[in-house]
Amino acid sequence: MSKFALGIELDGDGAHPAAWRHANHPPTELLTPQRIAAVASKTEAAGFTFATFREGTLHGSPNVTGRLDTTGVAAFAAAATDRLGLVPAINTIHAEPFHLANQLASLDWAARGRSGWLAEALESPAIAAGYGSEPVHDRNAVQREAAEVVAAARRLWDTWEDGVFIADTANNRFLDLDKFHYADFAGEFFSIKGPSITPRPPQGRPVVFGRPGQLAAELPDVVVVSAATVAGVATAAADQRRRGVLRVVADLEIVLDAGTFLADERLRALDAASPWPAAPDVLRFVGDAGGLRVLLTELSGVVDGVRLLPGVLDIELEVLAAEVVPGLISNGVFVPPAAGSTLRESLGLPEAVNSFATSKEPA
Repeated sequence: MSKFALGIELDGDGAHPAAWRHANHPPTELLTPQRIAAVASKTEAAGFTFATFREGTLHGSPNVTGRLDTTGVAAFAAAATDRLGLVPAINTIHAEPFHLANQLASLDWAARGRSGWLAEALESPAIAAGYGSEPVHDRNAVQREAAEVVAAARRLWDTWEDGVFIADTANNRFLDLDKFHYADFAGEFFSIKGPSITPRPPQGRPVVFGRPGQLAAELPDVVVVSAATVAGVATAAADQRRRGVLRVVADLEIVLDAGTFLADERLRALDAASPWPAAPDVLRFVGDAGGLRVLLTELSGVVDGVRLLPGVLDIELEVLAAEVVPGLISNGVFVPPAAGSTLRESLGLPEAVNSFATSKEPA
């Protein structure tokens, strides 16, 4: 097994629809710069490997309709952190691949190599309407388009090779044009001719996260699986590894004991305002910090990481930072990322090889 990663979803006030009612701040402060920076800093201080930022237009809670652009939120959080991986969720369907690739490259520069991309492949009439497009009804076409967008982004990231900047003042040469390339991407849904307008990201290629079956033939670097049991998670992880996926992360919903309030009591109080039905295909833990440490230790034997979906972010994050993560570190289950590490390094992923550099014939 590779090094074990801990991720957390930082959308809104938490995964529970009534989370905002139990947050430690008034609703008017949810989208403020101060809160974004504070939550990112607390998450990093707790030791997490990465944080994801859910795209609200796709998943938004019925009680929270306001969202900010996920890439912008991640870029803002980059200034308040230096170890935490920052992974916005961005839908691939109807996206403009050229601009999307450049946004993600810019995020990687802002984060100094700590960015990722949770590449979604979701479609509905509402999503299509947001882009002024007609919905795609063929699920296979959705998967093919998603894979094509990811492939094009990776191609664009490679158009500037390492060492392209030479600043040869004697010969008035700023770029080595042998290392500057046109994408020349031609697919089923679109084509892209020119190079990226953003130099190759610090990681070479930001880490692409995906879900099983959503990207067709294009393999993500990390697949996020879900199942209602540990055995189901293990089966899903094994399936992805057989496909050649390098890292597998499992989703885990959590509600924890906090102070004098037991987790099941907290969950009942939250459900009284807005029910949060247990999904048949997502693992959920409701209990104390010790029990969660045991579960995470068990999961560390079957997956490469876990992404926690906290019921109420303000409350669960405090317990995680004080009682869960320190125990995992002391038991040798988890090692926080080092300052200055790229997200690829923190996840134990290999260096991203430039496709143009490898395609050159030896001299």
